[in-house]
Amino acid sequence: MLKLILLLNPVYVTLFWAIVLNTNHSKHNIPKVFLGKFMIVGFILYISHFLYYYPLPSVYIYVDSIYQYCSLLVYPLYYIYVRLLTIDLSFAWKQHAKYLLLPTCMFILYSAGILLFMNKESHIDFLYRVLPHHLPVEGSFLYQKIVYTCCRGIFVVQAFLYLYAAFRLIARNKARVQNYYSNQCDDSLQKINLLTLTLAMSIVAGIILDIMGKESFLQNEYALIAPSVIFTIMLFAIGWLGNLQRAVLTDEQESITQNEIADELNVSQLKPTVLHLFEEEKIYLNKDLTLWDVARLAATNRTYISYVINNEFGLNFCTFVNNYRVEYAKILMQQSKELDNDEIAELSGFGSVDSLNRSFLSKEQITFRKYRNTESLKNLTS
Repeated sequence: MLKLILLLNPVYVTLFWAIVLNTNHSKHNIPKVFLGKFMIVGFILYISHFLYYYPLPSVYIYVDSIYQYCSLLVYPLYYIYVRLLTIDLSFAWKQHAKYLLLPTCMFILYSAGILLFMNKESHIDFLYRVLPHHLPVEGSFLYQKIVYTCCRGIFVVQAFLYLYAAFRLIARNKARVQNYYSNQCDDSLQKINLLTLTLAMSIVAGIILDIMGKESFLQNEYALIAPSVIFTIMLFAIGWLGNLQRAVLTDEQESITQNEIADELNVSQLKPTVLHLFEEEKIYLNKDLTLWDVARLAATNRTYISYVINNEFGLNFCTFVNNYRVEYAKILMQQSKELDNDEIAELSGFGSVDSLNRSFLSKEQITFRKYRNTESLKNLTS
């Protein structure tokens, strides 16, 4: 009974998030839906685990090659998901298939060995006797063991490579994101970092278990407690954070140079346009305002808007927008004494009081709560 519970826990978690994330099309959240596909692969992987460890060898042999394939797909798929959160607008086979090529090749090689060299009995013998006891092999078993060993080695190498690539991508994105978003620069990046940290922990656990070999857990059901608990928690955390996460997209294309912008556009004409949008039309009150929105309203390219804000005002986009929101929050505080802090944060374009306080602290060296209390005391004593 204990073994059944331990084996089914990650199955339930991946199935739950596969359903939740794949039925979220109404929000048109491409990364979220793609993470749902990742969870489907995870579900197939842990169903295969269940069949292997329970054990149900006569059934497992039919999904053995699929198990190998899914295990090799996990990290490339997660890296693609991180790309969709940060720099890629959508999944495209032409762009992303290269990350799936090696797992697909190993799947073909592994499946070929089963189809060409093994019958049902020899396949079971290979999986449940030869591999667990590290028996010497020759002939068809030698081919299959070589491919199997390569799959395990590739699994470990991919884990390190894609973890490094994901952290590097997020670090580059973090440096640029404040030039694209006004309110997402805090919370969303924190969630992406948590997602990647969760992936890192899963990778470490996966590598340890891969080195130990899944065969070492066959005889002792209590040995399954640690991996079952770890992966159940990690997968739930990935699903939960992914369900909350919104894409924080930036463009990896290089910015245009000063000479190029001089050729394309007169900066002195664009600066008043930007000022008009913020000072007269108060577009900063849109809490979801992005650089792309400003570019669209100014009828120009986002690169030009970024250039003007960075060079003419000496600020990144996030700080530029939030400075206007801070000033508007001051006006609301003076004009409407009955408004509470949450209402002021909402009306001035901030996503939350925490965002208001962070921006206020950055601009005024004091939190909004303290500033408001100070102003209230001044009014009482005047």
